[in-house]
Amino acid sequence: MNSMKPIFTSALTYGRNIGSVSSLVLVSLWMILAAGCATLRPDFVTPSVNVTSFKPLSSETFTTRFEIGMRVVNPNSSALNLRGMSYKLYLNDFEVVEGAANGLPEVPAYGEAEFKIIATVGLIEGVHFVNDLLQNARSKVDYRLQARLDVGAMVPVIPIVKSGSFSP
Repeated sequence: MNSMKPIFTSALTYGRNIGSVSSLVLVSLWMILAAGCATLRPDFVTPSVNVTSFKPLSSETFTTRFEIGMRVVNPNSSALNLRGMSYKLYLNDFEVVEGAANGLPEVPAYGEAEFKIIATVGLIEGVHFVNDLLQNARSKVDYRLQARLDVGAMVPVIPIVKSGSFSP
């Protein structure tokens, strides 16, 4: 029985050493990975996003659609692959559209790209907006576009807030 005690004690000590060594290795790898991600694009400049057009589209149904033109200017030395965007559209402070778009273009390095999204007004939201228009006759409709542009895993989501007005 005495011969088993040193083997068992040394196995426990070896197991503890392996656990602490593997923990140290994991923590070290995590720190290296975190530092590596932080330095992958240290000189990244946030692209500018502009609304280039905003117009209502003719519709044969009860839903109203808008075409929203956008331009993204990339001041960086590498191209941006636009993965997608989510957006909300407010008309006269009524949230009438909430949606998402994918299949957006790649923005070349030190370049720009333009694209259009089609936003469809929901029926209930549209009724509230039209009711407001009928009760408060206005020559212009105010709009506010809030969007989040996804340019990939190594770059944070770019928030967009643009506003203006148009004549119906």
